[in-house]
Amino acid sequence: MTMVKREKQLARELKYDCDFLQVYEDTVALPSGKEGRRVVVEHVGAAAVLPITPEKEVVLVRQHRYAAGVDSLEIPAGKKDEATEDGRVCAVRELEEETGYRAKDLEPISTIYSAIGFSNEQIEIFVAQEVELLKAPPEGDEDEDIEIVRMPLDEAVQLAKSGDIQDAKTVIALLSLET
Repeated sequence: MTMVKREKQLARELKYDCDFLQVYEDTVALPSGKEGRRVVVEHVGAAAVLPITPEKEVVLVRQHRYAAGVDSLEIPAGKKDEATEDGRVCAVRELEEETGYRAKDLEPISTIYSAIGFSNEQIEIFVAQEVELLKAPPEGDEDEDIEIVRMPLDEAVQLAKSGDIQDAKTVIALLSLET
């Protein structure tokens, strides 16, 4: 296997900083000997969970995604409180906060880069079998308007295959269960 030549960081300028991500513009030395620029988004990371009820229904959330300008059907997910937070802890918290359901146990599906071309964000994806409703759906965060959607697992898989579900973490989670 041939080794890919790596770019070397020459300079870094912080362009934006908030509580969970930073945006940098880097100057890099290219393998050709020339210089190039790279925009890099550093992110604390996130976790997501595919919740499945005892009736073999999945619990999804529909929400408007401003950046893409679409309403998206997704598995519950959220950013870690800090980069060192355990993904399971984050996934359980987000499931309860967004849906009111509790997971008895989580099994890892995958860890993915959400946008590897410009970001280091990794999302840990889990599946939770036999989730139970603890309480009525929560009010949610001030900046979130979430609708909870329950549907048969096989229907959700078909929506992922047809492109009606386009969120990458959700597609990966649903298609990973297919045998």
